[in-house]
Amino acid sequence: MKWALFGYVLLFFGVWGVDQTSKWHSEMSYLAHWDPSVSEVYRADHDRMWSAGVSPFQREERLAKGETSVPEVTANWVDFNTTYLRNHGAVWGIFSGMADKYRLTLFYSVTVIAVLGAIWLFRTTPQTNKIYRTALVFILAGALGNFTDRVLLTYVIDWVHFHWKIFGWEYSFPVFNVADISIDMGLALVIVDLIRTEWRLKKSKALPAESQSLAANS
Repeated sequence: MKWALFGYVLLFFGVWGVDQTSKWHSEMSYLAHWDPSVSEVYRADHDRMWSAGVSPFQREERLAKGETSVPEVTANWVDFNTTYLRNHGAVWGIFSGMADKYRLTLFYSVTVIAVLGAIWLFRTTPQTNKIYRTALVFILAGALGNFTDRVLLTYVIDWVHFHWKIFGWEYSFPVFNVADISIDMGLALVIVDLIRTEWRLKKSKALPAESQSLAANS
């Protein structure tokens, strides 16, 4: 039991550490020569360029030219690149235009409730259900990874970007980070656990019927 708990703790801090380190590396890589006096450009063009994966240098250049539209995405099948974006909102940048005092209060409240709920579910879930408990750890690590950003910076750093053009379908996926990936992995594991549980219930219900049929035939 103690070793299992140690594994969950190690997984949590591993995911949280990778998330924070990767965000720091993105900031150091893209902002090495960035002028803090123009940092408001992040908020000014956030809604227009957030989902396009435009780096700070590209945005500075575009705004200097008076270009405020999202650049055209050109992809050959699937393209991957890294960038640095300050997401003041939630997923897909929603609530980014809300006043800070309301936005931060909303995010803090939702995160605290979600974290407390996940901890309660982890404590009440049987130790044998390793998939569900692992899913909760991934969700916790991701939620607290982004929560750390909001507490220390008031925004979340996003840096992973995909865009694709497949059979005429061209799309630039909103920029995300390791914490977002961790939450998605946790949700995926929850779905796997639900499917597994449902399959086991159906199997257990089918066994008595099969036993009765064998007894009648004998």
